[in-house]
Amino acid sequence: MANVVIYTRVSTDEQAAKGTSLPYQKERLEQFCQYSGDNVVMCFTEDYSAKNFDDRPEFKKVLEFLKSNKGLVTKLLIVRWDRFSRNAPEAYRMIDKLAKMGVEVNAVEQPIDLRVPEQKIMLSFYLSLPEVENDRRALNTLNGMRKNMKEGRWVSTAPIGYKNARDAFNKPILVKTEAANLIKKAFEYYATATWQIDVLRKEMNKQGLNIGKNQFWALLRNPVYCGKIRVKAYRDEPEEIVLGIHEPIVSQELFYEVQNVLDGKKTIKAKQSKTRDELPMRGYLVCSCCGKNLTGSASNGNGGKYFYYHCQPGCKERYKTDVAHKTFENWLSDISFKPEVAQLYLAIMEDVFKTNEGDRDSEIKRLEAEYNKKLATMDKAAEKLVNDELDKYAYKRLKENLSKECSEIRLRIDELKRAESGFMEYCKYGVSLLSNLPTYYSNATLEGKQKMIGLIFPEKLVFENNTYRTTQPNELLTLLCSVGADFAENKKGQEVNNNNLSYVVVPPGIEPEFTV
Repeated sequence: MANVVIYTRVSTDEQAAKGTSLPYQKERLEQFCQYSGDNVVMCFTEDYSAKNFDDRPEFKKVLEFLKSNKGLVTKLLIVRWDRFSRNAPEAYRMIDKLAKMGVEVNAVEQPIDLRVPEQKIMLSFYLSLPEVENDRRALNTLNGMRKNMKEGRWVSTAPIGYKNARDAFNKPILVKTEAANLIKKAFEYYATATWQIDVLRKEMNKQGLNIGKNQFWALLRNPVYCGKIRVKAYRDEPEEIVLGIHEPIVSQELFYEVQNVLDGKKTIKAKQSKTRDELPMRGYLVCSCCGKNLTGSASNGNGGKYFYYHCQPGCKERYKTDVAHKTFENWLSDISFKPEVAQLYLAIMEDVFKTNEGDRDSEIKRLEAEYNKKLATMDKAAEKLVNDELDKYAYKRLKENLSKECSEIRLRIDELKRAESGFMEYCKYGVSLLSNLPTYYSNATLEGKQKMIGLIFPEKLVFENNTYRTTQPNELLTLLCSVGADFAENKKGQEVNNNNLSYVVVPPGIEPEFTV
């Protein structure tokens, strides 16, 4: 009579349905020991899936029991070898380890007598068979998943913005969730090329998206949101992107616009820092004494709150905002277009527009022809695929590339058509703006005022002795305004003197330029 430990293990409902449930195993092992006259010392039950012995909680207890009771137990019994392990190398390692502890491992339904050398062949077969079954099951699962993915089905955990569901045929399908609106908003924001990616992520998190840095980057790259599914490369099969059967959250055009921004094809513009309505010129002024950026703040006094532009601590530069603003608006009056000059420029631009209109139409026609040519190429490729003249993987790669190129062409055509429809309206508005700078400026929002200052004066402004100057004005505006002044004054062909622009910009050499 030998002292034995029995070990039962099950990891899936499928195994239980096939007659390998824990109660069955325990009953079968106890019956065997009763007939053989062996004494069951302990029974260990495992219901935890793991590929190796080190990750099995109950088997760790088996080893601890055998070590603490060395010599007491001589056998470890299991029902079948697949209950011991489905990994042949791991099984051999553990059989050898237990043998050194004086414990023999055996399966009651697949018994092996290791004293007979030929029996090792059977042991190899019993240990390899479960591993082969596992590999076959994994391969079948993988092939099934890839087949579903190529049919346009998402087969893993749903990405944020979707949830896993089943269609009428009980097949997997993605369904949009409430987060889909936030996903769409994120794509729309990023396509404007005015957001740094992590700044946008934090903004979307404030709105309820709750996503990490790497996840957000992967989200913007994931074609699932425009209705497509990426099937990764496997063996000799290349990666491909197929049309999904789920409802897209964003259009393909918007998706590819975002890809252009991510790829650096569309430069991200820096956003203006926030400031108060009472301090529109903060960030555009420098100190006349030290050249540092001026800031602004409020001060409480008799009669209420007063706002000032001032330098950094240690510098005495300081003046009231109302004085600076009034002087600036008066200065804008001096550099505004004369009405007659504005009409002349508008007539010239209208003539140039009509001249270039033919070029724009030609470009649109060229792009439309290129677009139709690519569609025809896709049709020919599909015909070759049907006639077995083209490999299906080559066809899918070609189709994906052509689809992307077609989307980019449509975007360009739309841009040209928008420019065509609104160009003269923009010109009229621009000329009106340059003719009435003080009016537009005083009625503009904070953002509008800052845009006007930044466009008119690319360099920072200096306010000193109740007048403004800058080291480098907008050259085009300076030219237009100088012509405007001459147009009004030089009616009799008199010689023009451009020195009247000295109040706009300090001539080079008189004062050093500020470095900001």
